[in-house]
Amino acid sequence: MKKILILAVAAVAAFSCTEKKPGYTVTVNVDDESFKSFILTNRDKENPVADTVAVVEKKAVFKGSVEGFDIRTIQGVKEGEEPVNITRFFLENADYTISFKADGNHYHADIQSNGPIQMEKDSLNNLIEASYGGVDMEALEKEYVAGDKNVKDSIWAIVQPLLQKGEEVEADYYKNNPLSVLTMENALSAIRYAQIDLDSAKKVVERFAAVPAFAGNRLLESMKKEVEKKEALTPGKQAPDFTLNDPDGNPVKFSEVYPNNKVTMIDFWASWCGPCRKFNPTLTKIYAKYSKKGFGILGVSLDSEKDKWVEAIQADKLVWKHVSDLKYWDSEAGRLYNIMSIPQSYFVDSEGKILLASPSQDQIESFLEEYLK
Repeated sequence: MKKILILAVAAVAAFSCTEKKPGYTVTVNVDDESFKSFILTNRDKENPVADTVAVVEKKAVFKGSVEGFDIRTIQGVKEGEEPVNITRFFLENADYTISFKADGNHYHADIQSNGPIQMEKDSLNNLIEASYGGVDMEALEKEYVAGDKNVKDSIWAIVQPLLQKGEEVEADYYKNNPLSVLTMENALSAIRYAQIDLDSAKKVVERFAAVPAFAGNRLLESMKKEVEKKEALTPGKQAPDFTLNDPDGNPVKFSEVYPNNKVTMIDFWASWCGPCRKFNPTLTKIYAKYSKKGFGILGVSLDSEKDKWVEAIQADKLVWKHVSDLKYWDSEAGRLYNIMSIPQSYFVDSEGKILLASPSQDQIESFLEEYLK
């Protein structure tokens, strides 16, 4: 752990140093000749940065400079196809060599770099891997995917305690390195996926914002935006309005739905979402029990294929209103409500004021029982 602490300090010192480094070189080794070019992108829709280079002699070489550090993704481009994600990594003004191999539709990348943050990440990964006690987790994963239920159960019995050990090592690292860049990345994920409450999220942002070296960094700015989004969706705030089409193509405006009910649930789901489909029978029972008392539901689907969306509505016997723009994770309503995972729901009163934000499935009926009594 002492080694990790030293590396964390080194990483912060590296990008806070006033002496400007010349820049970065990212070399992608390419064995698959079907890849014609590669993209180095921050995948930021608001402030996009993307550099494209062609493959020459089985290599794609990116050169440039970055202020401090950023998170970038390498995407590979095959002729006539959409770019595919190869790997995501911390980019500093350092040298990187990236090699990768395909495993079905997924890619396993090996990153070699003299960048302090990448070295820090490698050290943490080594500690996590050491906690597995020499067990080949990658091989077990392949066996798990290919195996029947008995094989899956036996492999899971081996893997589960090892994964828990790895999580404990990782959590210990974040605790002992509260201002590490890796801790910042983990905190951003925790805020984005509602793994910590709003008050805790605010304190985390304040902690990182107090470090001059992080001023203006995209990760920190993303954390601030996530907190702002969540604060705008807390109980008592006005629910964002939206208009999406129902399965027949008729526009449905949310602000014209909730005045008809004492409480309205926005149910974010999709036909491809296993947990959503599993909960639907319970939700239909809840709806049948409370709809006469003033409970309504507006189902907002994150589907991309209309046929599958409509089939799921019919198969699960979902009798309430349904809308979708069939834009998958780019759903207009999904973006307004900061939906990063499903199922997820919001409850509003007849004036559109948020009553309950992102409750667990177990909380829904008890909330309705109390509110509609």
